[in-house]
Amino acid sequence: MALLAEFGGRAPQEVPERVDSMELAWLAHVIEQRHGRRLDDDTLSRIATVSDAARLLEGLRTGPQR
Repeated sequence: MALLAEFGGRAPQEVPERVDSMELAWLAHVIEQRHGRRLDDDTLSRIATVSDAARLLEGLRTGPQR
């Protein structure tokens, strides 16, 4: 939630559950920069909500994800 809140300078509680294409691009960029992980198109296509993004980030913490 905090990562998506950075996009647009919002508070975490202002982030809607649905992730739009610009937020998804931002999230992919941040993950690449901070975690050194490149997300493939298949992975990105499965992210439509904040909950989806949270699961992806949890997977990055616990092991390889592609």
